[in-house]
Amino acid sequence: MISELQHVLHQGGPILWALLLLGVGLYAILASTWLGLSKVKKEVAGEDLQPATERGRRSVEGEFVTYELDRLAWVQRRLPFIGVLAGAAPLAGLLGTVSGMLVTFSGLATRSTAKPIDKISVGIAEALITTQAGLLIAIPAAFLLALLRRQTASAYATLQQNLHRSLITGH
Repeated sequence: MISELQHVLHQGGPILWALLLLGVGLYAILASTWLGLSKVKKEVAGEDLQPATERGRRSVEGEFVTYELDRLAWVQRRLPFIGVLAGAAPLAGLLGTVSGMLVTFSGLATRSTAKPIDKISVGIAEALITTQAGLLIAIPAAFLLALLRRQTASAYATLQQNLHRSLITGH
């Protein structure tokens, strides 16, 4: 199993290594953002609502705005960057495809004593492995990003409902 993995990593070339680093970074940021959003959702759902008259309307609005800017915006700021990383994975895979095809065509063009099929097969393997890796990184990340966006919107809506409920109960 390990020798197969080493063989695939060797066939994929340097672009596959870059894709792996991109994937690790992407999923690390996705995981930390997901955990941060889970914490925010628990805090938002557990808000103890006191009527606005007890604390003052401005005080309540200020607390909610501060919370939104501090906690929820932290998640929202990360979403575009995650989208960029998820979009970069298939592009890096395409770069690997082009690199592999260059190796393939180079093998077709050489007139050496070595078998050209060896160089051709190496180029095709690099092209296919990097394309597959780019898609395997990007597709699940795109779905997770969509879920993360939906959960962020849900947390924001809950926060707004809590604010309005707090303001209304004070009247």
